Amino acid sequence: MNEGRVLVVIPARWASSRFPGKALADLGGEPLVVRVARNAARMSTADRVVVATDDERILAAVEAAGAEAVMTGAHETGTDRIGEVAVGDEADIVVNLQGDEPLLDPSVADDLVAALRADPAADLATCGHPFTDTASWQDPNFVKVVVGQDGGALYFSRAPIPGIFPGSGAEGHLAALRHVGIYAFRRRALQRFLTLERTPLERTEGLEQLRALEHGLRILVTTIEDAPVGVDTPEDLEAVRRLWTARG
Repeated sequence: MNEGRVLVVIPARWASSRFPGKALADLGGEPLVVRVARNAARMSTADRVVVATDDERILAAVEAAGAEAVMTGAHETGTDRIGEVAVGDEADIVVNLQGDEPLLDPSVADDLVAALRADPAADLATCGHPFTDTASWQDPNFVKVVVGQDGGALYFSRAPIPGIFPGSGAEGHLAALRHVGIYAFRRRALQRFLTLERTPLERTEGLEQLRALEHGLRILVTTIEDAPVGVDTPEDLEAVRRLWTARG
């Protein structure tokens, strides 16, 4: 194991219920997943950036662009796919970056790495940003996380947490963060996580990170200012293209 080495893995698959083939959708003359890989290479902490896929078309496109890609077996989750890649790398920290967020500031992932390095008791790190309105906080499509005084995640939910005690005058959307699904794992934590059985809360909420919490893994949560703009639908892609053009 190399204590200073950071592996960044971008899981990419062809199948998508809302946007099949989005990994190869054009963004400024290159496939979306290639833009994500190039952006990840701008991280100051990354020693290796690799796209992990089970689709030959994605593999070929990434390699044609001069970036690294590997073929993996079929996996139920992106974390499983990342785990397969991590087996062949001695990195101490493994970063899971989503393949549909080409505008993500690389410093966000660098901050997760820094958070792990600063807290030896932490198993993994993720991030979130403040809610600006009650409607978004109540939307089950936006995952909420509440954070303890030590910076560790207490719970993740699709429900509007925390609950509001009658007469408290508190505003729930100010006490939670909207979770952003980027993770930095210690190698040993990733290895352990992938051996764990799915848990009741994970199944209830449909949130993989609850498996880590239910088994006692400590998840640090850093705070970022704004949500990264991701691509889930063709309409999202058009919005990202406009932002990409505006950035020049």
